[in-house]
Amino acid sequence: MGNLEASGINLSAFGVTRRPMLATARESGGGEVAIKLQPAPGFDTRAKLQDSPKPLFEAWGKGLLEAAKPLVVDVALAFSPPAQAEFLWRYTHRDLDFAFFADAPLTDRIGEFGVRFRAWLAGTAYQVGKDLFEASPRATVDVMDFKGQYRDGSAHYSKGAWKADDKTKRADKLMAYMLTELGVNPGQGAEKFNSDDFDAMICALTALGVAKGAPLLRGADLAAEVAARCERRADLPPGRLKGTVPSHVAVLAQPFWESIVLSRSA
Repeated sequence: MGNLEASGINLSAFGVTRRPMLATARESGGGEVAIKLQPAPGFDTRAKLQDSPKPLFEAWGKGLLEAAKPLVVDVALAFSPPAQAEFLWRYTHRDLDFAFFADAPLTDRIGEFGVRFRAWLAGTAYQVGKDLFEASPRATVDVMDFKGQYRDGSAHYSKGAWKADDKTKRADKLMAYMLTELGVNPGQGAEKFNSDDFDAMICALTALGVAKGAPLLRGADLAAEVAARCERRADLPPGRLKGTVPSHVAVLAQPFWESIVLSRSA
């Protein structure tokens, strides 16, 4: 199944007022995946609370029109707080978010954008779970046993190896280590790499995994993993919790490639 294409966008960048990246992943055979990074088209517009949503939503739609499908993003595609909940976290977080210490869909830094994105999505022809999916780069990092916080980390390629931009910064050291372990090689313009690029790359790899039927953590298996992690975080006895996860969520849990070649365009 060569020449498959899929794409991912780290829409979570809006939570820290940065422009998201569009990553397009292409499987060319021989276990190699080529990933092209570029600023996500249509997502460069700043919005004020008094603005009309129409021009903003139109820009998003046009920007995503050419993106290879399936498309994977890293923000909650659906969230409705329950009227009653057994645990406080469920009023603001999904079990998936609580399990992996992720941002709350409504209240954390990404919440405002997430509400707008879900409103835009409701008026489109996108079919969630068919051509649009949700990934969790933070869950991928945890499930792959990369220990630590990589947010705001950055690395560069020098003398044949990925190196931390700041050798005293834990996030930078983790970024260099993850890129090495995942078999990432820099191509044109991709000698520098940061956590926004990483999130977009994980989204695109997850999308490619969906497209090719690679072993991703989904459904009942993901629900069991989420339940166990929620129990540990909440100090609950094993088997106490039944975890719930949206069917449109897929977590990249293991490599399905031999190597990755990155390139970057303006």
